[in-house]
Amino acid sequence: MERNLRQYSVLTTQDNFAIGHFNVSNWEGVKAIQEACAEANTPIIIGVSQGEAEFMGIETIAAIVRAFREKMNLPVFLNADHFKDMAMVESAAKAGFDSILFDAASDSWEDNIAKTKQAVDLVKSINPNILVEGELGYIGVGSVVRDKIPEGAVIDESFMTTPEQAKEFVLETGVDLIGPAVGNIHGIVKGYKENININRITSIRAAVETLLVLHGASGIGDELLRQAVKAGISIIHINTELRVVWKDGLTKSLKESGDEVAPYKILKPVVSDLKQLILHKVGLFHG
Repeated sequence: MERNLRQYSVLTTQDNFAIGHFNVSNWEGVKAIQEACAEANTPIIIGVSQGEAEFMGIETIAAIVRAFREKMNLPVFLNADHFKDMAMVESAAKAGFDSILFDAASDSWEDNIAKTKQAVDLVKSINPNILVEGELGYIGVGSVVRDKIPEGAVIDESFMTTPEQAKEFVLETGVDLIGPAVGNIHGIVKGYKENININRITSIRAAVETLLVLHGASGIGDELLRQAVKAGISIIHINTELRVVWKDGLTKSLKESGDEVAPYKILKPVVSDLKQLILHKVGLFHG
């Protein structure tokens, strides 16, 4: 029997694994995920940010993912990643996205709760089976390579999401998933070794039944990611590393392609590079 994203997410807590969430904004990324999912035989989430969704087309990417699942029988799911615009949240829900992350983490605590609850109510009125996620704690924005830590990003333990905050947030908003600030940062900061607070993840997991999502996982060491999964993380987001691999792979392929002008031939090595990264991450998430 085909499982939906909610059922797979519940399995993560029972079988101690995490689902890989990989963002895309072009066909190379989509193809790499499709091939990796088929080879690894494991659920994978395709994520699109607001900018990525506008570039790909909300209806288009939704149709592609449906085709993977219905025609190819692959457990590939689609997430609206860090949507802030309520109209786009509505569009994603109507297009049939499997989950939606409404991100108001940069707002005040009260506004974050109020806006996230509004998003939950909107999405559930369209389709109660869509999972809705909220984010607690500002961890920077943008999947980019940075020279320094984003101003205001929560990296000090005293400002990280607490179990009490997580419990209140879930109670007040009705979200299915939460993305807490536990030392993670969006993007990759040059020369900075991210220090995820495993104990904080464990304590938050014990405080709520809601599943936990780790954002900004690009650049985090393999062993630390394994520990995060064991501590209770159910979904892990990767984007910046994919973008770096895509650009490096394309640059190399263009240099080596000579007079070749067929895009699919030039892009084939890029897809392979992306696929190998995805397979590596998926392997980590399964311990």
